[in-house]
Amino acid sequence: MTSVGKAVRLARIIPGARTVMVPFDDDLINGPYAGLADPVTRVQEVALGGADAILGFPRLLTQCTERGIRLPFVANLTASTILGVHTSKVAVSSVERAVRHGCDGVAVHVNVSDRQEPDMLSTLGAVAEDCERWGMPLLAIMYPRRTHNGADDNYLELKDHERARYADLVRHCVRIAVELGADVVKTQYTGDPESFASVTTASMGIPVIVAGGPRTSVREALTNAHGAIAAGATGVCFGRQTYNRTDIPGFVGVLRAVVHDGRAPDDVLADQPGIAATSAP
Repeated sequence: MTSVGKAVRLARIIPGARTVMVPFDDDLINGPYAGLADPVTRVQEVALGGADAILGFPRLLTQCTERGIRLPFVANLTASTILGVHTSKVAVSSVERAVRHGCDGVAVHVNVSDRQEPDMLSTLGAVAEDCERWGMPLLAIMYPRRTHNGADDNYLELKDHERARYADLVRHCVRIAVELGADVVKTQYTGDPESFASVTTASMGIPVIVAGGPRTSVREALTNAHGAIAAGATGVCFGRQTYNRTDIPGFVGVLRAVVHDGRAPDDVLADQPGIAATSAP
């Protein structure tokens, strides 16, 4: 049974059984470039568009609070950078610290199939136990990803050419998180509603949200969100798809229409014809 503390905080992160979350943790990973050169301003813009929650590290929460920005906050407790071994996430904070800061949830990232997977699973299990103690929701970020020949391997070739095998990998990622105590799982969209439906089924009732990946056209981003929701996903966690656009509030608004209202991308874009042009790559 979910504790009262978890239930209260989860309702903030996932209001009305759906969520549009925006992650701002890439500036630690990749550096303060592009849309994350000024992340606090970007947070203001996603709040204006109607985002439900944000994901990030402690300093962002502090600065947003000082600027009077109030959005439910999920603190990422794990990190890595492209300057080291990007696929190997290590613990950098604690559930207790997140409680002290007034966070609404915490996140742990595991790259499944990486050679450091055992250490990351150990972190996930330990944080899950602390979350039970503190009544804090746990978002598990579970990607099929490894370091291969000195570079990130996100299994994109497998996704493009052997969709069923890729879906097997994503299903396994989700089930690992569920078994170790995650309250929400963020993972990769498999590319179509049919294969992703098997992923949401594998979650055993735990909410699943999908990552956005690199920025695409607005139509493609909305189509992926719509497909994921149709397949049983609870929402999206779109970072680069969101903060690297020129009209961030507008994009978040149409994304909300797809996620919260279940509207088809074509219908949403017909009502907002300028969004596709002003927010295109």
